[in-house]
Amino acid sequence: MLYAEVRVPKPWNPGFFDGGKNPAERADVFRLGLLWTEPMEGVDYQVLGFAAEWGNARYYSGISFESVFLDSLYRSENFGLDLSFSTLHWTWGAGGSAAVQIVPGEASWWEWTVRVGCAFRVQKFGGGVWGTYPGNGFEKSLTAHAFWMPGESFQSGILFLMRQKREPLWIFQERFGLGLLALEGSLAFPGPKVGIGLHFQLKNWGAGVGIHRDSDYMNSKMVEIDFQSQKKESKFRENTK
Repeated sequence: MLYAEVRVPKPWNPGFFDGGKNPAERADVFRLGLLWTEPMEGVDYQVLGFAAEWGNARYYSGISFESVFLDSLYRSENFGLDLSFSTLHWTWGAGGSAAVQIVPGEASWWEWTVRVGCAFRVQKFGGGVWGTYPGNGFEKSLTAHAFWMPGESFQSGILFLMRQKREPLWIFQERFGLGLLALEGSLAFPGPKVGIGLHFQLKNWGAGVGIHRDSDYMNSKMVEIDFQSQKKESKFRENTK
């Protein structure tokens, strides 16, 4: 398993570190992003990531890749894929990830995770539920979420995450649009865990920075750059990510 839990947000959502990902997404968009994050202060622990997604009114697909480096002691290569199908108000999706964990000169092993979920949206409201089923005997989780999007300049969401052998986690997420800038924030309990991100968008190109503070040692920072082409701005989608 990973030597430490690494939170990697989507490049275009630098303030949302917690919450996981619902594979049941709906987004009329083509988007690419690169990111760098340091998930632990005071340690040479770094993550380089790439993500891409494409969608229309009916279909969605997303891919991700992250390389994790812990000094010269440990490496991890992580791959993710999500596919979904939408009807009028409902979206159904499935996805998964695979990771190879490497301790140089000692050992290497594979881990995998499967996700299934559904989501709905009616006018300004939406929500959904998804489950995560890790291989190799690791903990399962079930997440429910709801969001409210009265306009493109403000979106608000709440998630409830149930995990095996750990306390449930409540996560509140907000996004405020300020012209070319967008401010994102998340607050999770117990913890507390706080994430703040700033995203700048000029036509098709964007860039962002984010920080995450936790009551444990996993304090993160990240920078990203992204390109997107979409008919209508809709960054706070069904998965609130």
